[in-house]
Amino acid sequence: MGIFTMPGTVLFAQYKSDSGRVLQKVTVTGERKQNPFAAIVPVQVLNREALLQINAENIADAARYFSGVLIKDYGGVGGLKTISVRSLGGLNTGLVYDGITIADAQTGQVDLSKFSATFVQTLELDQTNPQQIPLPARIYSSASILSFTSNSFNTTNFTQKKWLAGMNTGSFGLWQPYAGLYLPVSKNMVVSANVQATWAKGDYPYQIENGMFSQKAYRSNSDIQAFQGEVNTLNRFADSSTLQIKVWGYSSERGLPGSIIFFNDISVQRLQDKNFFIQSRYLKKFNTNTSLLVSVKYSTLYTKYTDPNFLNNAGGLDDRYSQNEIYGSIALSHRMGKYFSFSLASDIASTHLSANIKAFPNPTRTSLWNSFVIEFTKSHWQLNASILNTDINDKTETGTAAANKNKFTAAFAIGYKPKPESPFLFRFFYKDIFRMPTFNDLYYTYNVNINPKLLPEYSTQYDAGFTYSKNFKSALSQFSISVDGYYNGIKDKIIAVPSQNLFIWTMKNIGKVQINGIDINGQANGKFSPVVRWSARIAYTWQQALDVSDPSSTIYKNEIPYTPSHSGSALAAVYYKTWSAGYSILFSGERYALGENDPTNLLPGWDEQDAFVSCQLPFKYFQTIIRGEVDNIFNQQYDVVHYYPMPGRSYKLSITINSL
Repeated sequence: MGIFTMPGTVLFAQYKSDSGRVLQKVTVTGERKQNPFAAIVPVQVLNREALLQINAENIADAARYFSGVLIKDYGGVGGLKTISVRSLGGLNTGLVYDGITIADAQTGQVDLSKFSATFVQTLELDQTNPQQIPLPARIYSSASILSFTSNSFNTTNFTQKKWLAGMNTGSFGLWQPYAGLYLPVSKNMVVSANVQATWAKGDYPYQIENGMFSQKAYRSNSDIQAFQGEVNTLNRFADSSTLQIKVWGYSSERGLPGSIIFFNDISVQRLQDKNFFIQSRYLKKFNTNTSLLVSVKYSTLYTKYTDPNFLNNAGGLDDRYSQNEIYGSIALSHRMGKYFSFSLASDIASTHLSANIKAFPNPTRTSLWNSFVIEFTKSHWQLNASILNTDINDKTETGTAAANKNKFTAAFAIGYKPKPESPFLFRFFYKDIFRMPTFNDLYYTYNVNINPKLLPEYSTQYDAGFTYSKNFKSALSQFSISVDGYYNGIKDKIIAVPSQNLFIWTMKNIGKVQINGIDINGQANGKFSPVVRWSARIAYTWQQALDVSDPSSTIYKNEIPYTPSHSGSALAAVYYKTWSAGYSILFSGERYALGENDPTNLLPGWDEQDAFVSCQLPFKYFQTIIRGEVDNIFNQQYDVVHYYPMPGRSYKLSITINSL
């Protein structure tokens, strides 16, 4: 769903004169602003204004500002970036782009650096099921959902042509041109398109310490050349139904910087990606009570990984994987009386993976999801309950395929307000879910002890908290805060363990993890005067994630890797006429790089502070926005992933010309 519309409100004008006149009705349309602090489940949203303040190069850089989120970042523009929410692991977070899931059955998680934030309208994180219906059933199959919608234009206007073009340039050889067009074809059809290219050397300096020795070096093999583009069409029919089609493509060639080794920074691994998908959504509202949503998608992912230094008889690795998926969904929602609504959805996906590797099993996975959702809303109360049935069937051309899996999982959420107009909302949710072993878990041929009997990994989530949201008539015009405590449990956790030696591994279900935490989110905005306004937001997480797999183990109740006890972010911005300025901070406490909580594995905490200044220059037919920023102002040297240093202080200049 590349373009969104909201139903208009019909207004009738009255005109007093000596003779009667019949006036045409006027339809007023606008984009509804979501209040995440009014949701009965934890929801965090970055709107377009917040995204512009962050000026993230991709959605991973923006998602770092959500509480409870760990972005596993290997450094630089071209470094791989994956997400873990509340320590459940990157494979338990679903990614949804314009209403349809993006999936990777091979690895189980998606590299977020592939998706530019330039044309994103909103970025949203739902800790459990999104609370709108109808939705495809597949969306309910993840523990949490990171969703983003395009594009940055006002898509409720079907009559005005709009365009945008710009350039980001900055330290370490960054060049990032982009352009977009929003073109009405008729009064009920629009086409929008955008494209962005990225070039970066990624050769940032870093300092490495090892006892008495220290070394200053530059990151090598961290370059990237990437191209991303999409075309969206929207047709609004006479019966108010809508058909949306998105065509998206991405191509990149990048170096994979290795972990740093003292006095040895050689890294030669390369990665090529060619991704494409076409998806469509048809939404039909039969009346005010009944809606039908049909979604279809075809996607293909091609990956080429080379490592000339890999020790094998072939003299290195040149692995090429091709993944193809066909997906379809039909969902129906209906409102019964004043208080109840329900939704039924049924999805199917067929995913095939092939490779140029000898004896590769070339697996095909057929997945079925069927969901039932019921909602109740009355006065002080709001309830949402869902049941999901998942059926997975694997087949392989050679070797043994994993056994079929058929499971039922459930979720339940409840919200209570002391009074309908009260600023307080108390909420609770429960959800249990499972994830299937990935193709890599089951069929990766470099693991000689393939284990097709791997069980799914089960996760159980509990959350209880409250929100407060209120508007004021003062310098503080709006203030919202949410506090949520949570407990997550993971059983049959899939982990890799050495078998014959450190180069030969096998996958087993032996892991159990207990996670306790508190998320705090706050947001405020206001005006100092008619021409000066301000906004601010904070996100904070306290968390304890412990390995409870084996009471007899020496690492029993040790913290699992990369889970700091304290982490968070803060954003603040001031707007004066055509000028704006802002400051942001990201911070993380100490955490361990390995499951053994030895002091030698302890990584120090870090904080990164950024600042920006922006100015809009209006002209007759367009406006120019010039923005300068400094990232990591105090040149903090830190790793998110051990031995993968992050960039120090850097600078960026952005120029955008648009007709908006």
